Amino acid sequence: MTRARSLPHPGVAVAVALLAAALLAGFLAVVPHAKASTNDVIIAQSFRADSANKAAGDTCPMGSTSGTLGWQPGLRTLVAVSGTVADHPLPGDTSTVCGEDGRFSTVTFAAWSAAGVRLDTKSQTADNSQQRVSTYLKAAEAIALVTVQVCRNPGETFPFSYCGPRKEYRAPVTSTPTR
Repeated sequence: MTRARSLPHPGVAVAVALLAAALLAGFLAVVPHAKASTNDVIIAQSFRADSANKAAGDTCPMGSTSGTLGWQPGLRTLVAVSGTVADHPLPGDTSTVCGEDGRFSTVTFAAWSAAGVRLDTKSQTADNSQQRVSTYLKAAEAIALVTVQVCRNPGETFPFSYCGPRKEYRAPVTSTPTR
C-alpha cells in the first residue's frame, strides 16, 4: 500500500502565489508596453508595366511586371517592392505569335523626390522566364514618386533596345491622426 502524500500547508500555498504575483508585477513594470505607430502600417499599392512599344515592333508585349509597392507612412524613406518580372516566351508557351526574339526584359524601379531628384534605383532581369522581384527603394529624404519601366535589350549589353511606357506611382496621401 502506498502512503498518501500530504498537501502543503495552506500558508505555503498563499506565500508561493504572492511571490509569483510580485515577480509578474515586477516583470510587467520593466518591460515597455508596445505602442501602435504609423511605422507599423504599410500601405499597399499595386503596380503593373510592360514593354509594349509599337514603334519598336513590340506589340505582344514581350516583357511585363506586376506586384505591390509597400509604402511606409511618415517619413517615407523606404518603399518595399514585391512582385515578378516576366520575359516571353515563358517555358510552356505554345503560341508562336510572340516567339523568341533574342532579348532580355529588365524592369527598373526608381524612387524620386518631390523636387524630381532620382533618389534610388533597383532593377531585375528575366530571359524567357518569370523572376521574383523583392527589394527596397531607400532614400535619405521623402520618396514622393516611384516609376516602373520595362525595357528590352539583347543579352547583357546596354543601352536598351527599347522600353515600354514609364508608369508613375505617387506616394499615397495619408492623414495624421489627431490626439
